[in-house]
Amino acid sequence: MRIYNFDLLSYPQVPTDAPGTPVPSSYFDPMIGASNYQEHLYEMEYCEQLGFEGVIFNEHHYSAYGTMPSPNLIAAALSQRTSRIKIGVLGNVLPLRNHPVRVAEEYAMLDCMSGGRLIAGFVRGIPAEYLWYNVDPKESRGRFQEAYELIITAWTKPVWSYHGKYFHLENCAIWPRPIQQPHPQVWVAARSSESIEWCAQRRIPIAQIYQTTGQIEDTFNYYRIAAGKEGWDASPEQFVLTRHIYVDETDGKARNVAEPALRYFFSLQNRGFNQAITEETIPHHRDPNFQREGLRVKKELYTDRSFSYFREGNRERIDFSLLSWEDLDKAGYILAGSPDTVARKLNEQMSQIGADHFMGMFHIGNLPHRKVIASLDLFQKEVMPQLDGAKRSAAAN
Repeated sequence: MRIYNFDLLSYPQVPTDAPGTPVPSSYFDPMIGASNYQEHLYEMEYCEQLGFEGVIFNEHHYSAYGTMPSPNLIAAALSQRTSRIKIGVLGNVLPLRNHPVRVAEEYAMLDCMSGGRLIAGFVRGIPAEYLWYNVDPKESRGRFQEAYELIITAWTKPVWSYHGKYFHLENCAIWPRPIQQPHPQVWVAARSSESIEWCAQRRIPIAQIYQTTGQIEDTFNYYRIAAGKEGWDASPEQFVLTRHIYVDETDGKARNVAEPALRYFFSLQNRGFNQAITEETIPHHRDPNFQREGLRVKKELYTDRSFSYFREGNRERIDFSLLSWEDLDKAGYILAGSPDTVARKLNEQMSQIGADHFMGMFHIGNLPHRKVIASLDLFQKEVMPQLDGAKRSAAAN
């Protein structure tokens, strides 16, 4: 089992009485934000000392849920503060990027700056961000796929041209090019059947997070089916599980600390994205047209068959913010407790879904920095030795 720290870099002090989507930027205190960046960077750097395989970041916009609109900047900073740990961006939102060559160039820079440690991730983004960036959701899949093809071409050909529906480039050559050859490892966050099939055709590992363990099992099994149709067998190396995680001395102490931080996180998640695409909140929003447009975008990003592969009982998308702590635990959404409890639950989930990579979201919402460090320490000392087939990075050897 390969262990990573996955960080959204949430803003820690949005008051409970702040307005809903969009939360005015006046609620962002630059001094608090600056301190928050430093604490998260320290936590990521510390993971190298603990023997983690890597640290992973992602991209979000217009929200306190994730204050990394440019995760490549965080990756660049961390490349200069570490020497062995892998640095992953999962990922750049390709359909929101007007020019994918910029992604190819920046990822190549990151691979050079880190000495060949980059995991290059690509995602399509979420419905609300298409509204805020004024990007046609009907073009999402086409723009994503063309951008990916263009980036791979730029990385692997000394001089190249590209002519697609959305991008037309002639006689180009990017400088620099990545250390990893033919190109850095690629990961994609994929859930719809169309995205899974596309990834399986290219043998790209996929990551999952906001689903029950049973739903993630269905998603990964569908990838295995798609891979079989392409003539190859998908191994656990192709699958990445992501979970909120907190380790303390006892199950009770873990809940007392983690549950308030998780509820704060859910409030950010809802304000940042879910309010923009939920019919029930339309009457309460300052701009009902925005919410109706959000619902339209959501429908245009997916088709009737996108999630038809789920087994009966697993097809409903769950709003985890409405679940009790006990139901969150039962769904597999949260891994929290004593070291023995966390190790057992993590082994069970990874065995059920057949994955080799685990990304732990150790910094939950507004969890204090000292609690994150204490949880990381306990995880390294008492959980990692119990993990089935655990693989440590060279830093731990």
